[in-house]
Amino acid sequence: MLLSKQQRYVLDVLQRLGCVRKNQLEALLKVRFFPPEKEVSPGLLDAMLRQFRCGNIEVRREGDVIFLPGRPPDERLLEAVDVMLELSGAAPSDFWVEDKGAVLLRFSIAGKRVGLFAVLHTDDLIGPDVRVPPAVSGAERVVVLLSSDSSPPVLPIPNTVFYALRQKDGSHRFFARKEN
Repeated sequence: MLLSKQQRYVLDVLQRLGCVRKNQLEALLKVRFFPPEKEVSPGLLDAMLRQFRCGNIEVRREGDVIFLPGRPPDERLLEAVDVMLELSGAAPSDFWVEDKGAVLLRFSIAGKRVGLFAVLHTDDLIGPDVRVPPAVSGAERVVVLLSSDSSPPVLPIPNTVFYALRQKDGSHRFFARKEN
């Protein structure tokens, strides 16, 4: 099956992340393929998913979450993607998921300088199983996703650490400790 550039990009995003919400995928498509004043047409992504099924490309959908077989949706990863889209203005230079370790998502933002970010979840940083600090490079800014009932953990790393707390409207409030 011949794929358009947009379809190849959608599959690339799914292979990198494993799962993504429809609105997240539309935001990435918009920045990559559409001029700022033009919106992604409402049925474009649904049409792509139908074409994938016709071409024997297996992509699953549960509600608004799109994912590859064998990579079930992960709410923490979906929230990490939200943070990436907020911090990058929906235009990350690069992004990837690592299967091992506490880091949910890594991404970069291009500007005057390239900014590297690592997104972690507070549940992976506290508890009896955690003995080693997360593996992050010295150049990465660390963003820790907080659940509503958790306090910000202190990480034994020299990196700048920001904390992200989801608001009722779905956006995040970012803050840092005084030590940073």
